[in-house]
Amino acid sequence: MASSDSRLQQQPSQKDAADQNFDYMFKLLIIGNSSVGKTSFLFRYADDSFTSAFVSTVGIDFKVKTVFRNDKRIKLQIWVSGLETQYIAVLICGITLYYHAEICCR
Repeated sequence: MASSDSRLQQQPSQKDAADQNFDYMFKLLIIGNSSVGKTSFLFRYADDSFTSAFVSTVGIDFKVKTVFRNDKRIKLQIWVSGLETQYIAVLICGITLYYHAEICCR
């Protein structure tokens, strides 16, 4: 997402993760081979920072970023998995069950 795109404006907030004021929320899970730069991508996009000293992600890492597009506030939860491919299905199933219970049992 190029910063020159006038339709997409980013206003960083220190309270993005706890902020409940948004129009849409998207949850993205980034998976892929080891040592290809998934965590580097996450930090570069969410925090606009880069370090070459990342260690392999153990488990899950995530960041929250809020962007504005067409006068809508969009909250992005971006998750990066350091899990091996065979465990990804178990992770997705667990996340689905968690959110299903959260929605149904309020």
